[in-house]
Amino acid sequence: MTTMYAPPPGPPPGIHASVQYAPPPGPPPATYAPPPGPPPMFYPRDTRDLSQFIRNNLTALATRGWLSVPLPPELESLYADLFAESAHFFNLPSDSPIKLKHAAPPGKSASDEGFADIPGEKQLITLRRLSGIPDSATSEGSAHTLHSATTAAWNATGELFLDTAHTIAESLGLEEDVFDELSADSKGLPASSRASSLLRLFRYKRPPQDTPGGKKIVAEEHKDLGILTLVIGHSPGLDARDPTTGEWHSVEDAPPPGWGKLTATLLCGRTLWYLTRGLYASGDHRVSVRAPSSPDDLYRFSLVFALRPFYTAPIETDVFARSPLIGPFPPARISPTTYPQCSMHGEPARMLFDVIIGKSWNVNVAPEIREMQKKKLADASRKTSDPGSTQVESTTTDKDAQ
Repeated sequence: MTTMYAPPPGPPPGIHASVQYAPPPGPPPATYAPPPGPPPMFYPRDTRDLSQFIRNNLTALATRGWLSVPLPPELESLYADLFAESAHFFNLPSDSPIKLKHAAPPGKSASDEGFADIPGEKQLITLRRLSGIPDSATSEGSAHTLHSATTAAWNATGELFLDTAHTIAESLGLEEDVFDELSADSKGLPASSRASSLLRLFRYKRPPQDTPGGKKIVAEEHKDLGILTLVIGHSPGLDARDPTTGEWHSVEDAPPPGWGKLTATLLCGRTLWYLTRGLYASGDHRVSVRAPSSPDDLYRFSLVFALRPFYTAPIETDVFARSPLIGPFPPARISPTTYPQCSMHGEPARMLFDVIIGKSWNVNVAPEIREMQKKKLADASRKTSDPGSTQVESTTTDKDAQ
């Protein structure tokens, strides 16, 4: 038999019979209340995290043609080394043997390769092969030289470019490697032959304190020519335009907390715009620098990595037309008068590049050269719009960085 124990009579000791247990006033506390303030910003630990960030923000890149991206520590370190070496090179006297050895050709080819000085605006050196990189060091016995810093930074950036190209291809429903042959330079700069792609190191001169508005435009509004560009800034200066609103954004002003000291902006170029039939906009941008904030703040430095189509790679637009988003290209074969409403069937990428250049003027040459280029394009545009002209499409006056 099971013994049962009845509860003792009355309430428990010390508790009055009338005592009730009421719930606490107000609603119950949330199980997982959010922490105060905004959520923490994304900070990439490595390049894989950066690639995922780009993948997550691909719509913004396609729509605007540009995207501000955070730098993982390994890339920030490589770019900081390259900034230090570039500053040392620019600080050399203008008649130093190393600057004279690597001087760019004069005139319209000043931005093709080598060192160029555009008075009142900027100095730049364009690097396209290992043999063209000055072998200078910041100090005696330094472990880094401009040559070694450039090589390390280009190789790491090339990996990012190729991974981004794969992501873009996937977003279009195409094979991952559809851009690989065009992106051959992403695997490293050649030893002696000149690459199609390039790295430009810039030192922009800051304007006087009494400059109207406190800023001066030192690189006019333009779009880049190639596939992808990565701009690294050490201080504000890069402006990018939102094509949906027409508004300009100073994209290097205030990087989000935790993004590091350097800024990075990924841009789509006109080659990518053409191959995707406008699904990826080419990013409109310019450079405007502020007056010095101190006697030591005389310049703005930047690094520009430009992935351009490998010149000898054949382009077959039917391959890109397989994308359900892109669709067929117009039947007319590429020429200066049919671009961009045209197709390519095995022609080398150099042909596309030359057509784009032929419709643009260069923001990285002397002002008088730029004005001549603008006038030539304007004259061509008037000629082709003449009802008596045999050409059927007018020449555009794109502003591109050559």
